[in-house]
Amino acid sequence: MKIAVLSNRFSEHANKEVEEDLVVTGNAVLDALRSFGHDATLYDVNEKTFELLRRAKVDFAFNVCERFNGNSFFEPHVAAMLELLGIPYTGSGPLTLALCMNKVRVKEILAHNGIPTPRFQVFTSRNKKLDPELQFPLIVKPSCMDNSIGISNDNVVHTEKELRSKVASINHVYGQPALVEEYIDGRELAVGILGNGSNATVLPISEYVFGDLPEDVNRILCYDAKWNQESAIYHGSTEQCPAELPKYIETRIRKIALDVYKLLDVRDYGRVDLRLGKDGTPYVLEMNPNPGISADNTLPKAAKALGWTYQEMIHEVFVQAFERQGTGTMPSKLHQMKLALAAQNALVTQEAQLPLKAGEQSP
Repeated sequence: MKIAVLSNRFSEHANKEVEEDLVVTGNAVLDALRSFGHDATLYDVNEKTFELLRRAKVDFAFNVCERFNGNSFFEPHVAAMLELLGIPYTGSGPLTLALCMNKVRVKEILAHNGIPTPRFQVFTSRNKKLDPELQFPLIVKPSCMDNSIGISNDNVVHTEKELRSKVASINHVYGQPALVEEYIDGRELAVGILGNGSNATVLPISEYVFGDLPEDVNRILCYDAKWNQESAIYHGSTEQCPAELPKYIETRIRKIALDVYKLLDVRDYGRVDLRLGKDGTPYVLEMNPNPGISADNTLPKAAKALGWTYQEMIHEVFVQAFERQGTGTMPSKLHQMKLALAAQNALVTQEAQLPLKAGEQSP
């Protein structure tokens, strides 16, 4: 199949580590699709790309473009242009991409639907009155940035003075409201999901484990933890998959993550970020449609825990998008996994119904 891989290249860097990862992702997806026999071509998305796609008459687009002219706010517009061109593509549609960029709107939808998320307040100015119901410590974030941009160790604040200083910084540097949440002291989790509708499948849960760090370093997935290889928290944290969780908590997290995925109309693949409070409550932080899928990201690691190769995981994203179009089917790792699980459950049920032999006791 003739597939356009929509990605990014950068001549200038605003966040060098993030942008280098986007370039790596595009090339890795290209290689993975070619390993399955597809005629795949990489496109650096810019003003000329859509006319090139029209002329190339591609069958499908694998959309890993997160920037347009270096701006992440234009990510939904790339999907919208593919819609206008009539080119089927992987991942979520423009409405979902735009919605999930706004962490505040997502939290409002979650709260309305009874899905646990930390209590919060939006600050357009440092002078806004603090909601007396919010309890310190609090964490201050840009309301519409991705890849932990704008989040550092000192975003966790313990006093109103610290809060207002950090709010003013975010308002000024990013030109957007600050999202202020109650800080959940607990475990940092991420849940990858593949598929659509009844076929949507929760992958093994990941945990970011923060090791032996100084007391003044907050255990949060800040920009340094993700990207700064010279920082203590980058070297002191690891992503463990599958996470070691009590079965009842794992079951609840899986259900919540799948509910969020479907509620926000995420397609093909996604990642839900959560904090697990010390009381056992999973609090949803955000939903990531079209999340990072370079080899060291959560979804590939979760797929690896299932015994899949990186190439198989990438191709499964394409398979799910292709089948969503309703024009045909392809061999699917998810289908195989579900069939194997169904067969195993049927065998267990069948064995449980067999009559007991002499001397045997019912379990």
